[in-house]
Amino acid sequence: MSTRPGRTAVVAVCGAAVLAFLVRLPFVFVGLGMDEGGYAYVARRWAEGATPYRQAWLDRPQGLLLAYRGLLAVDGSGWTVRLGAALCGVVVTVALGACGRLLLGRRAAVAAAGTYAIVGVAPHLEGFTLNGELLASTAATVAVALALAWRSTGRVRWLVGAGLAAGAAVTMKQSGVDGGLACLAVVLVTGRGWPDRLRHTGILAGAALVPVAASVLHGWAVGLGAYWRALAGYQLAAAGPDRWHTFLASLPRSAMDLLVPVAVAAVGGYLLRRRRAELTVALAWLAAALVGAGLGGSWWPHYYVQLLPPLVLLAAAAIAQPRRGLLHGAVAVLPTLVWLLALVPMNQTQREHAIPYYRRTRVDERVAAAVRARTTPGQQIYALSSEANVYFLAHRDTTYPYLWGMPMAKIPSALPDLRTLLAGPHRPTLVLVYSPADRVDPSGRLGAVLAAHYRADGSVDGIPFLRATGR
Repeated sequence: MSTRPGRTAVVAVCGAAVLAFLVRLPFVFVGLGMDEGGYAYVARRWAEGATPYRQAWLDRPQGLLLAYRGLLAVDGSGWTVRLGAALCGVVVTVALGACGRLLLGRRAAVAAAGTYAIVGVAPHLEGFTLNGELLASTAATVAVALALAWRSTGRVRWLVGAGLAAGAAVTMKQSGVDGGLACLAVVLVTGRGWPDRLRHTGILAGAALVPVAASVLHGWAVGLGAYWRALAGYQLAAAGPDRWHTFLASLPRSAMDLLVPVAVAAVGGYLLRRRRAELTVALAWLAAALVGAGLGGSWWPHYYVQLLPPLVLLAAAAIAQPRRGLLHGAVAVLPTLVWLLALVPMNQTQREHAIPYYRRTRVDERVAAAVRARTTPGQQIYALSSEANVYFLAHRDTTYPYLWGMPMAKIPSALPDLRTLLAGPHRPTLVLVYSPADRVDPSGRLGAVLAAHYRADGSVDGIPFLRATGR
């Protein structure tokens, strides 16, 4: 009889995992966003033999690319990418249930799992897309669960597993430091003395270094200088005072998915004020996730995805309360639940406007079909300047390394290299003008190059096509 409450909690967490998958399933077949398509393109190029960080350039670590390569190996058309995002939602749901159980008790396990199953969709933060933040957050949450399992049982293998998962989080995106720092907080609140804490910190750090070292060794093999510049160098060189302004500009959209969870998490934090160890772990995780989100610099909405697991864990302390717990839970999931339910009666056009990237992806699919009709597989294209998923959808390559606008704006040689390419003998056959040339290059020189070496070749959905001349 004493095991029945535990079994009930396990069943409830498993039910939450099923719910997490079901609410994400509709987004599997609505196409890929710009980042997802770009990652898929680079992963496919790597699988075909291109050298990453040189011929196939990306400013993300290898773990993300390996995840994409694995998903595309199942089916190369791309729908498995969003399936991967749904599976990440399931893993985080179960791992948060374990965190809740090990840190706060059975009721908190159910509360954490059930809340994340819905809140993790985070439509305004793009929580249903397979971005680097979601992959890093998945590994980080698993790491915290394993560290708490070590705290509960004392078995070192759980701590080793926590370190490996924490290191894997950093290989998904550089901001994935929150898992390791949260695990360190678990070690520090668990040790019986500093010698004990230092020994376990060494075990944790040693395990975390394994996946990180493997990534660095691969980076050394492809060219350590190119690897460093891609992952960190150009960002550090271009760091400026605009980060605060971009952070403030990101708040209105992000608040639509974060404001209510933050409020409920604040209640949970207050209720945990006398449980010092538990509160320290949860707040350390949240603080580390915020630091990780800030490492990206640009404060895109998906950066905030990493805040959701620690926020939900704190909120679970409020939702698990016998009194007003259900009310707190209902408040926490209400905004996302309303958004999900509102999609049901919508027609196709309305859904394309309501779901992030859906309408733009449909445009890109039509553009990609036109590209395939107007070029042969060996001909190069270029999408000006950030529509990275077109290369994946069209099955066409580009020799220009920078698929997104941000590196172009931060790397001094990027625009001159682009102008040289478009004026050179091996220039792309087609240029797809998603962004006006003068917006990308206010000097006007890019526009002059296009005028001199390209002619209009129609348009698709308002996207002008330019065809190379004189070849």
